[in-house]
Amino acid sequence: MTIIVEKVDVLNNKQHKKRFIDLPFTLYKEDKNWVPLLKMESNKMFSAKHPFYQTADVSFWIAIKDGVDVGRIMAIVNKNYLEFHQDETGHYGFFEAIDDSEVFNSLFKASSEWLKSQGLSKMQGPFNPSTNYESGNLVRGNNERPVLMMPYNPSFYEKHIEALGFSKVKDLLAYHIDSQFQMPEIITKIADRAESKNKITYRTISKKNWAQEAELMFEIYNDAWEKNWGFIPMTREEFMAMAMDLKTVADEKLILFSLVDGVAAGFIVALPDFNQVLHKIPNGKLLPTGIFKVINAKKYMTGVRVITMGVKKEFRKLGLETILYHRCHENIKSYKQYKDIEMSWILEDNLNMNKPLIRMGAKPYRTYRIFEKDL
Repeated sequence: MTIIVEKVDVLNNKQHKKRFIDLPFTLYKEDKNWVPLLKMESNKMFSAKHPFYQTADVSFWIAIKDGVDVGRIMAIVNKNYLEFHQDETGHYGFFEAIDDSEVFNSLFKASSEWLKSQGLSKMQGPFNPSTNYESGNLVRGNNERPVLMMPYNPSFYEKHIEALGFSKVKDLLAYHIDSQFQMPEIITKIADRAESKNKITYRTISKKNWAQEAELMFEIYNDAWEKNWGFIPMTREEFMAMAMDLKTVADEKLILFSLVDGVAAGFIVALPDFNQVLHKIPNGKLLPTGIFKVINAKKYMTGVRVITMGVKKEFRKLGLETILYHRCHENIKSYKQYKDIEMSWILEDNLNMNKPLIRMGAKPYRTYRIFEKDL
């Protein structure tokens, strides 16, 4: 049968938005590893009011086969990316499809032609919708459920995307380690020495002052990650929106600031794995029964994800990264309920991040790939 690709106005048309959000629920109905996002969160992401769209132009398509929606894609012109990197790369994201090469071809053809019409010469992804959110196509570890804010897809995606001429541009790694691991003595010594030598202290975050704490994280964030591959500066509005979303799942003891002479220099964020709760809400709706899973969330969560850690440039080489790892781990260990820690994602060639994790005994157990193709 012929594949029909329909351009849809997800940000402004309620019916189109519903189809775009509902499609994965149909595709993954029998997949025990897929974790649905709450539909109320998807509705916020696909609202024209979301601050991401203040600095990006996007287009959406849905593929239809035999009268049924069987795939979707979003094409992205990220103005912050283009200004910061000074190149002509467009992005794609929120891609889902059945195991059908024609569906893949039709969706990528429509989105790549649109990006080309915007004056771009490369297509890169997946990003949902940028490196500041879910990123990468899962190419290793498809047999397990993903943790909080990490994407999932079937293994057949890789072959179809490569068949369209896309190739790897970068791999993102996820590390796993048992929460009760013994921190190597060399790391604890480095942390202790750095603390005493440089008047370094640390403190946990305060939910009572969340807005002010988020402002502090925002100040550190754009400074700390500026030189990383694929970095895209976040606007204050975008960062604050994300911070407010994270507040509901945040544990004060698992988000720490490091301070040098009383000045905030770096932070680390670990979050309870709320995906273990979301997995128990297969329809993505809080009502009528999903709300009770959320209320009893602590009962289901046995894992933690370290989602980010960064230090301002002027405070590099003081051992702050080691201190943050060490102190955060101590706090995670104090909870008997947390058995597993995932640290993700880490650029495959970021040796400053990979080496300490390997030294701790962490194992890279999932790989998320960023693909690229010349237009």
